[in-house]
Amino acid sequence: MLNKVREIIDGDVEHALVRLWSGELSEAEAAAIHARAQEDPKYREELHGAMEDLASMEALADDGDNREILRDFRRVLHRGRSKRRLALGIAASVLVAFGAALTYFSPWSGSDSHREEYLVTRVGEQKALELDDGSVVTLNTGGRLAVDYGGSARRIVLERGEAYFEVTEDPRRPFTVDLGVRSVTAVGTDFNVRKTPERYQVAVVEGAVALHAVGDDAASSPPVVSVDGEAVRLAAPGKRRVDAGWVAEFDVSAGVLTVFRPDSMDRYRDWRSGMLSFYGEPLYQLVKELNRYSHREIRIEDPSVMELSVYTAVSIHEIDAVLDGLTLVLPIEVTRHHDRIAVTASADD
Repeated sequence: MLNKVREIIDGDVEHALVRLWSGELSEAEAAAIHARAQEDPKYREELHGAMEDLASMEALADDGDNREILRDFRRVLHRGRSKRRLALGIAASVLVAFGAALTYFSPWSGSDSHREEYLVTRVGEQKALELDDGSVVTLNTGGRLAVDYGGSARRIVLERGEAYFEVTEDPRRPFTVDLGVRSVTAVGTDFNVRKTPERYQVAVVEGAVALHAVGDDAASSPPVVSVDGEAVRLAAPGKRRVDAGWVAEFDVSAGVLTVFRPDSMDRYRDWRSGMLSFYGEPLYQLVKELNRYSHREIRIEDPSVMELSVYTAVSIHEIDAVLDGLTLVLPIEVTRHHDRIAVTASADD
């Protein structure tokens, strides 16, 4: 098993496709494929490109000839590494036709002991889900996550977006949120996680969490990220504990963990009630946040107003009213077009 995982970590896309097609994909291998795709943009592009090509051939599923190719392909898989290029070529005509593409990133395939749920939100939408153990997860705008609860572990895969977790303590079953390269494990705590392609952000509101690599055992007590109360930056973070009142940000491309204590934790928890708070932050930051909830893009089209300081609390459900209110306290104008909302300096300024 370790050899197969190592092949995925060190090998080409073909190694991942061969294992995905094998029907014997383990959880460790699935995690390795996902982590490799997150860490390596070229690998990710090749993998996604191959899967997109295969997806375009879904109509071949009912073609009887493909079943003959399928049988040939399975025989090729067992002929060793020297034949994998041939296997990849054959897979390109049949893989998605037999449904593999729909589950190739599912580390839970083949297990009957897990209960799986999915939670998805549209732009501007928020949803809360109470889990079997009483824990509650709230998913923010444009998000997607998968819940996998088993007898020995509670696992969430946050695929995109932001989610707030209120975790019921259960020492027998760790509660882990997988983000790709890194994971967050907590026991009896509240924390917020925000995932973008560039970075993961974890804000601990109550209790503590352990940050670690995907697949690592977080049962042991990791060292606290900041002992002296000062912000820290770690190029090789390993396993680290983050306590309440701290925010950890992991830069995916650089592999660097930065931990700091914000002036307020309001932003990381209050979005669940539809409110966002800004304390002396630049206007461009407010606009960036509002765009997460807006169906029409808001653009600052005048660089002179980008750095204007904003002190306000706004409702994500009243974006038009928020923008109109900003024109009363800032020297800006808001113009609504069919394809965008433009923010510029006030003509009277």
